[in-house]
Amino acid sequence: MLETTRLKLVPLTHEQLLLYKNDPKGLAESLNVKFKPRQNDPSVIGEIEEATNFWIINTLKFPDKYQWYTTWEIILKEEHVAIGGIGFAGYPDVEGKSMVGYGLDMRYYSRGYGTEALASFLHWGFGNQDLKCIVADTPLSNIPSQKLLLKDGVCEVSRGEELIHWQHLR
Repeated sequence: MLETTRLKLVPLTHEQLLLYKNDPKGLAESLNVKFKPRQNDPSVIGEIEEATNFWIINTLKFPDKYQWYTTWEIILKEEHVAIGGIGFAGYPDVEGKSMVGYGLDMRYYSRGYGTEALASFLHWGFGNQDLKCIVADTPLSNIPSQKLLLKDGVCEVSRGEELIHWQHLR
Protein backbone atom coordinates (compact mmCIF):
# COMPACT_ATOMS: atom_id res chain seq x y z
CA MET A 1 0.00 0.00 0.00
CA LEU A 2 1.07 3.56 -0.73
CA GLU A 3 -0.16 6.59 1.15
CA THR A 4 -0.19 10.28 0.32
CA THR A 5 -1.71 13.22 2.15
CA ARG A 6 -5.21 12.54 0.82
CA LEU A 7 -5.03 9.09 -0.74
CA LYS A 8 -4.25 5.43 -0.20
CA LEU A 9 -3.22 3.27 -3.14
CA VAL A 10 -3.93 -0.42 -2.61
CA PRO A 11 -2.81 -3.10 -5.11
CA LEU A 12 -5.60 -5.60 -5.71
CA THR A 13 -4.78 -9.28 -5.30
CA HIS A 14 -6.03 -11.86 -7.78
CA GLU A 15 -8.96 -12.67 -5.49
CA GLN A 16 -9.85 -8.98 -5.13
CA LEU A 17 -9.75 -8.60 -8.92
CA LEU A 18 -12.40 -11.28 -9.23
CA LEU A 19 -14.53 -9.20 -6.85
CA TYR A 20 -13.68 -6.06 -8.87
CA LYS A 21 -15.13 -7.74 -11.95
CA ASN A 22 -18.05 -9.64 -10.45
CA ASP A 23 -18.94 -8.15 -7.06
CA PRO A 24 -17.97 -4.47 -6.59
CA LYS A 25 -19.77 -4.32 -3.23
CA GLY A 26 -17.75 -7.32 -2.08
CA LEU A 27 -14.57 -5.58 -3.19
CA ALA A 28 -15.47 -2.50 -1.15
CA GLU A 29 -16.01 -4.75 1.88
CA SER A 30 -12.65 -6.47 1.35
CA LEU A 31 -10.96 -3.05 1.20
CA ASN A 32 -12.94 -1.82 4.20
CA VAL A 33 -14.28 1.20 2.30
CA LYS A 34 -17.77 2.47 1.53
CA PHE A 35 -19.30 1.16 -1.68
CA LYS A 36 -19.97 3.92 -4.19
CA PRO A 37 -20.64 2.81 -7.79
CA ARG A 38 -17.99 4.37 -9.99
CA GLN A 39 -18.92 6.80 -12.73
CA ASN A 40 -16.35 6.13 -15.45
CA ASP A 41 -16.00 8.06 -18.66
CA PRO A 42 -18.15 6.02 -21.11
CA SER A 43 -15.38 6.19 -23.72
CA VAL A 44 -13.09 3.99 -21.59
CA ILE A 45 -15.50 1.21 -20.54
CA GLY A 46 -14.08 -1.18 -23.17
CA GLU A 47 -10.52 -0.43 -22.07
CA ILE A 48 -11.43 -1.11 -18.43
CA GLU A 49 -12.94 -4.49 -19.34
CA GLU A 50 -9.86 -5.41 -21.39
CA ALA A 51 -7.54 -4.29 -18.59
CA THR A 52 -9.52 -6.25 -16.00
CA ASN A 53 -9.06 -9.47 -17.98
CA PHE A 54 -5.31 -8.72 -18.31
CA TRP A 55 -5.04 -8.18 -14.54
CA ILE A 56 -6.91 -11.36 -13.67
CA ILE A 57 -4.79 -13.53 -15.99
CA ASN A 58 -1.44 -12.00 -15.05
CA THR A 59 -1.85 -11.76 -11.28
CA LEU A 60 -2.44 -15.51 -11.37
CA LYS A 61 0.52 -16.03 -13.73
CA PHE A 62 2.94 -13.78 -11.77
CA PRO A 63 1.85 -13.97 -8.11
CA ASP A 64 5.27 -12.87 -6.80
CA LYS A 65 5.08 -9.65 -8.89
CA TYR A 66 1.32 -9.14 -8.89
CA GLN A 67 1.69 -5.43 -7.99
CA TRP A 68 3.02 -4.85 -11.52
CA TYR A 69 0.06 -6.63 -13.13
CA THR A 70 -2.92 -5.25 -11.22
CA THR A 71 -4.86 -2.10 -10.62
CA TRP A 72 -4.12 -0.18 -7.46
CA GLU A 73 -7.36 1.21 -6.10
CA ILE A 74 -7.13 4.92 -5.33
CA ILE A 75 -8.93 5.47 -2.04
CA LEU A 76 -9.89 8.95 -0.91
CA LYS A 77 -9.16 8.96 2.82
CA GLU A 78 -11.56 11.80 3.61
CA GLU A 79 -14.61 9.95 2.21
CA HIS A 80 -13.25 6.42 2.74
CA VAL A 81 -14.22 5.48 -0.82
CA ALA A 82 -12.41 4.16 -3.93
CA ILE A 83 -12.32 6.88 -6.59
CA GLY A 84 -10.23 5.30 -9.32
CA GLY A 85 -7.32 3.08 -10.20
CA ILE A 86 -3.73 3.20 -11.40
CA GLY A 87 -1.30 0.52 -12.51
CA PHE A 88 1.53 -0.68 -14.68
CA ALA A 89 1.10 -2.97 -17.70
CA GLY A 90 3.55 -5.45 -16.24
CA TYR A 91 7.04 -5.82 -14.82
CA PRO A 92 9.68 -3.78 -16.67
CA ASP A 93 10.73 -5.36 -19.97
CA VAL A 94 14.33 -6.07 -21.02
CA GLU A 95 14.81 -2.37 -21.80
CA GLY A 96 13.53 -1.43 -18.34
CA LYS A 97 10.21 0.00 -19.58
CA SER A 98 6.68 -0.35 -18.29
CA MET A 99 3.51 1.46 -19.29
CA VAL A 100 1.37 3.25 -16.73
CA GLY A 101 -2.38 3.74 -16.94
CA TYR A 102 -4.90 5.41 -14.64
CA GLY A 103 -8.47 6.53 -14.40
CA LEU A 104 -10.71 8.38 -11.97
CA ASP A 105 -14.41 8.45 -11.27
CA MET A 106 -15.64 11.49 -13.22
CA ARG A 107 -17.04 13.06 -10.04
CA TYR A 108 -13.46 13.44 -8.77
CA TYR A 109 -11.86 15.10 -11.80
CA SER A 110 -9.95 18.39 -11.50
CA ARG A 111 -9.13 18.11 -7.80
CA GLY A 112 -5.50 17.00 -8.10
CA TYR A 113 -6.15 13.40 -7.04
CA GLY A 114 -4.78 11.96 -10.27
CA THR A 115 -1.61 14.03 -10.02
CA GLU A 116 -1.13 12.99 -6.38
CA ALA A 117 -1.71 9.31 -7.13
CA LEU A 118 0.58 9.30 -10.17
CA ALA A 119 3.44 11.03 -8.31
CA SER A 120 3.29 8.44 -5.54
CA PHE A 121 3.01 5.58 -8.01
CA LEU A 122 5.96 6.76 -10.11
CA HIS A 123 8.05 7.04 -6.95
CA TRP A 124 7.12 3.47 -6.01
CA GLY A 125 7.90 2.18 -9.50
CA PHE A 126 11.31 3.83 -9.68
CA GLY A 127 12.12 2.22 -6.33
CA ASN A 128 12.66 -0.93 -8.39
CA GLN A 129 16.11 -0.93 -10.02
CA ASP A 130 14.77 -2.78 -13.09
CA LEU A 131 12.51 0.15 -14.02
CA LYS A 132 14.37 2.68 -16.16
CA CYS A 133 11.54 4.31 -18.12
CA ILE A 134 7.81 4.73 -17.63
CA VAL A 135 5.74 5.20 -20.78
CA ALA A 136 2.13 6.30 -21.33
CA ASP A 137 -0.21 7.03 -24.21
CA THR A 138 -3.05 9.54 -24.27
CA PRO A 139 -5.62 10.31 -26.94
CA LEU A 140 -5.00 13.65 -28.67
CA SER A 141 -8.30 14.91 -27.26
CA ASN A 142 -7.61 14.01 -23.61
CA ILE A 143 -6.16 17.33 -22.45
CA PRO A 144 -6.71 16.68 -18.69
CA SER A 145 -4.68 13.45 -18.84
CA GLN A 146 -1.93 15.24 -20.76
CA LYS A 147 -1.79 17.99 -18.12
CA LEU A 148 -1.63 15.36 -15.38
CA LEU A 149 1.37 13.68 -17.01
CA LEU A 150 3.16 17.01 -17.49
CA LYS A 151 2.62 17.96 -13.83
CA ASP A 152 4.32 14.73 -12.77
CA GLY A 153 7.35 15.23 -15.03
CA VAL A 154 6.36 12.90 -17.85
CA CYS A 155 7.49 14.23 -21.25
CA GLU A 156 5.88 13.98 -24.66
CA VAL A 157 8.10 12.03 -27.06
CA SER A 158 5.96 11.72 -30.18
CA ARG A 159 2.49 12.08 -31.70
CA GLY A 160 0.54 9.83 -33.98
CA GLU A 161 -2.78 10.41 -35.69
CA GLU A 162 -4.72 9.45 -32.55
CA LEU A 163 -2.27 9.21 -29.64
CA ILE A 164 0.45 11.17 -27.89
CA HIS A 165 3.30 9.01 -26.56
CA TRP A 166 4.95 9.96 -23.28
CA GLN A 167 7.92 8.83 -21.18
CA HIS A 168 9.56 9.50 -17.84
CA LEU A 169 13.16 8.39 -17.44
CA ARG A 170 14.72 7.44 -14.11
